[in-house]
Amino acid sequence: MLTAPLFSGRQIPNTFKIGFSVVLSILCVGVIKDPIQSVSMGELVLLILKEFLVGIVLGMVGTILLYSVQIAGSLMDMQIGFSMANLFDPTFGTNTQLTGQFQNILALLFLFSTNAHHLLIQGILASFDWISLQAAVPALMDGRLSTYILKCVEQMFMIGFMMSAPIIGTLFIVDVALGVVARTVPQINIFVVAPPLKILINFLIYILVLPSFFYLLKVLFETMFDSMSSILKIMGA
Repeated sequence: MLTAPLFSGRQIPNTFKIGFSVVLSILCVGVIKDPIQSVSMGELVLLILKEFLVGIVLGMVGTILLYSVQIAGSLMDMQIGFSMANLFDPTFGTNTQLTGQFQNILALLFLFSTNAHHLLIQGILASFDWISLQAAVPALMDGRLSTYILKCVEQMFMIGFMMSAPIIGTLFIVDVALGVVARTVPQINIFVVAPPLKILINFLIYILVLPSFFYLLKVLFETMFDSMSSILKIMGA
């Protein structure tokens, strides 16, 4: 509830998060196969902290990959000129640009329409199959976990760049063309002509490449769930 995509958004009331956490906890009781033996109070506190860390890491991996949508929007807005207008994004609790906010909404709607949020809940329940309640998580100390998280950060930047590449490439060509026009026809006030022209071309190209954006969202969500599954295997090994 603190780090998982969608559920951690600030637009969701804390009362709902607490109630949903209680419901999930009740569901998890039926999933646990090995009953907990009697443990001391100190061991119980350590086990609670371990489960807290497992949940934090599991949700953080999904959120890191979903950040690629916001990165793509930020890269496009810097090229368009929208970076001067920042909006507060309640999903991540940060300031984001116009295109980044729009793409975040599209990504969440796509996640709901494909029932991908059910897989997030399934991942929570499956974590108890991979990581026993009374077992330690050696991957938190031996470096395997941090290495895989760095790999997820690399994938985040790669997917974000792929999402923004058509717009950035097109607007770069437009900038070059406007520079040539400014040198050959100095009578044209290029600072007045360029902003609306770049915005118009951005919307035209965006409409054309929007189907490929949803394809990349599909790749993104597949990568996200594969990464969450891999992180469970690493921590449960």
